[in-house]
Amino acid sequence: DYMKKRNLILELLAVEIDFLVTWYNPLALPEMQINVKSEEALAGWRARPIKINVWKEFTQLAWSYNPALAVFLSQRITNAEIIDDEVARLVLADPMAVAHIPDALKYLVTTKTLLADSPQLNYMLTWSKVEPIQALAYFSRQYPTHPLTAQYAVKTLGSYPAEAVLPYIPQLVQALRHDTMGYVTEFIKHISKRSQIVAHQLIWNMQTNMYMDEDMHQKDPNLYDILDALVNSIIASLSGPAKKFYEREFDFFGKITAVSGEIRSFPKGPQRKKACLDELRKIEVQRGCYLPSNPEAMVLDIDYNSGTPMQSAAKAPYLARFKVQRCGITELEQMAMDVSNNPTGSPITSPTRAQLSLHVEGWQAAIFKVGDDVRQDMLALQVISIFKNIFRQVGLDLYLFPYRVVATAPGCGVIECVPNAK
Repeated sequence: DYMKKRNLILELLAVEIDFLVTWYNPLALPEMQINVKSEEALAGWRARPIKINVWKEFTQLAWSYNPALAVFLSQRITNAEIIDDEVARLVLADPMAVAHIPDALKYLVTTKTLLADSPQLNYMLTWSKVEPIQALAYFSRQYPTHPLTAQYAVKTLGSYPAEAVLPYIPQLVQALRHDTMGYVTEFIKHISKRSQIVAHQLIWNMQTNMYMDEDMHQKDPNLYDILDALVNSIIASLSGPAKKFYEREFDFFGKITAVSGEIRSFPKGPQRKKACLDELRKIEVQRGCYLPSNPEAMVLDIDYNSGTPMQSAAKAPYLARFKVQRCGITELEQMAMDVSNNPTGSPITSPTRAQLSLHVEGWQAAIFKVGDDVRQDMLALQVISIFKNIFRQVGLDLYLFPYRVVATAPGCGVIECVPNAK
């Protein structure tokens, strides 16, 4: 028993030393080696073949000492499938021992246990909450449909602030494809009432995904009816200040997007540039509005001289700059509702302006497109954002700037510009 504990500790110690050596000398430069013989001995020791029975016993030993140690063992010891198999067996035998560890849920909830409708799945309802992205995975094709995973996912997502789902709006809308029990539909209705900005983002994304083409001729056979009913339901549930906020925001942004369509018929060059500036000057800034790509900053003004048609073969995207005040999603929503309650308040003396004076003003440029699908851009930038978070978590000082892109209708979208960049 003593030797087993000693050997498990040595295995874990070897992993930690390996990590430290890698961080200290990531390029494996000879002149940076700490001790050549020791490093070679360590590499040889770690490369020796893994005996299945030994790791089965190690996993059981780790569990008996502390179940959390067993749950995270496979993250340290790679290529040892026996560890995962043994941890899964131990979790199913005693789910309550690890119900406080979100990472342990993957051992309880698998395709196998879901298809077999294992009685242990009931423990899922009291399990500690996973990250929003993992909760959303239970609505995807990654897992067979099951009422317990759906209930857990809804409960977990509902426990976070409403704006926590903003980065995953495209996935939430696509989850409706596999929503045979209606849990996603009900969750979308519920979260739309908790946050007006989340409701707006959902409406834009659902409008985008109703059709399979940019010209809105080909309806999505699986999603159109569901999305159409949901959009109508969310809009119908709005009343009072919330309804005014929705109408004002969508009217303002609709006019900005329409400029791209208006200038399309003009030949490229000075004529299109003049048409762009003329159309932009027709738009009045409405108090309590924001750009879809930037829901934490209120638009104060438009730079009417900034309208610039972009280079494009067949489309007419254009760039414009807006004066914005960054205040945060929750505050922006509160101030927009105040504007709805007090529409005649003067822009100088209104409480909104007084509140905004505490925040940072700046210029935000954005590109508006009509007739171009930006959903693939959204996906690429989601992946870049995930990498940025991973790098930050492990302390890697790598610079990434995932700018925002939001699809607002079939073939329409807004692309945020990177500040201080040509």
